[in-house]
Amino acid sequence: MGFRFSRRMSILPGLKLNFSGSGVSLSAGVPGAHLNFGSRGTYASVGLPGTGLSYRQRVGGGRSERSGRSGPAAMPGNPENDGVIQRIAQEGTLHETLTVEQARQYLADPRLKLIDPETGRRLTPARLEAKIKANDRKEKLEKLQLELDQRAEDYAHLLNFWQPLPEIAGLEQWQAAQARQPFASKLPVPVAPDLVKAQADLLAELTAKHAATGLGRMLPGFVASHAAEKDMATAWPERAAGLQADYERRTAEYQQALAAEAAAWEAAETKRTEWVGRLLAGDVEETHHTLTELLGGLQLPFKLHCDFFLRDPEAVFLQLELPVLEEVIPETRTELSARGEPRETRRTKAERQADYTRLALGECLFLAAEIFSYLPRAGTVQLSAYAKQPRERESDPIDSYLLDVAFQRQAVIEFGQGEQNLLAFFVRLGARLKQNAEGALDRIEPPSWLAHEDLL
Repeated sequence: MGFRFSRRMSILPGLKLNFSGSGVSLSAGVPGAHLNFGSRGTYASVGLPGTGLSYRQRVGGGRSERSGRSGPAAMPGNPENDGVIQRIAQEGTLHETLTVEQARQYLADPRLKLIDPETGRRLTPARLEAKIKANDRKEKLEKLQLELDQRAEDYAHLLNFWQPLPEIAGLEQWQAAQARQPFASKLPVPVAPDLVKAQADLLAELTAKHAATGLGRMLPGFVASHAAEKDMATAWPERAAGLQADYERRTAEYQQALAAEAAAWEAAETKRTEWVGRLLAGDVEETHHTLTELLGGLQLPFKLHCDFFLRDPEAVFLQLELPVLEEVIPETRTELSARGEPRETRRTKAERQADYTRLALGECLFLAAEIFSYLPRAGTVQLSAYAKQPRERESDPIDSYLLDVAFQRQAVIEFGQGEQNLLAFFVRLGARLKQNAEGALDRIEPPSWLAHEDLL
């Protein structure tokens, strides 16, 4: 027993090949402690991870070092491995990383005996290939599972894209927003040159120049230093003037950029505060323009189709076309079978309808919250939602209205602060909607306010 250095090369996860002057073996264990299976027996080691230093104690039988049989260096084998064998004989240990092909090559060499640390049995080419195949299959299954998990996560994000709801500011916050914000530049201020450091750098440059040219290469270093000090009398004023000129140029450019940034900030603040003022004053034209920009710029997981009109700044009427169920709710889900193969499982109609209802109600609520967040005077958003559905009878309309609801500003704020039961929230608001036995939204009569000329 005693202290020594040992190194290993990794073959596969959980399988490490150990080289030493007495042969080759496999070892397994955790950092700092492991078991080594080799031709001389089984040894337990405890050491300091990362240092290569370990304490080794024999705990099992094996072939004696004095048996007189030749070691691995004397046995015939693959000439390509001779270099490795010689390095083992010279250095006693090796630390290398093996590819799968290298593992196969070492396994085929009779001088190298491999023992599987998981089973304690000798590792044959067939067993090695089986471990490689099992490892490849495991990696394939893990990759496939990650893909399926990502699909499930993406679908969950689709159904819940409206969460969290946009923050809805109160009237006091909007009034405070009319105050102009102070200008704060983001431009870096030019730094004045460090003349002491610059002078030292110049002296070092001149010294190196004299030491590398002419007789300076053969003379002591103090000769080059003396010559450099003489040159400083003319070189430093020129260098200092250049540094000062560069600093003045950068300062002038900074002042010019700062003035332009301040002017742009002032223009933007003027535009913003005037916009806030018009919205607070109930300017119908500005309210209409803001609503147009808002609805036109929303990025949803699907295409947004809606129309609106205003009777006054406090009430917004919105007609929304819902996405087609078949385009957003998949009919099947992919799962892994017991054999680890991907399998498509058909989702029930009730499950799909429940998901679609959640998506539709969530979209309606999200649009109302967005409108309230941008229009401080808006207290009500009256919203009707329809979907294009196949006709059961020739007389049935293609556009089937499924929802009519009046969102109140305060109610939406309170919902966003904690409640998550969408359907119950819509019921409390007095929404007109019907669900059939499968949970699907049924047709309702179109709301009377849709006769407004702006929507015709």
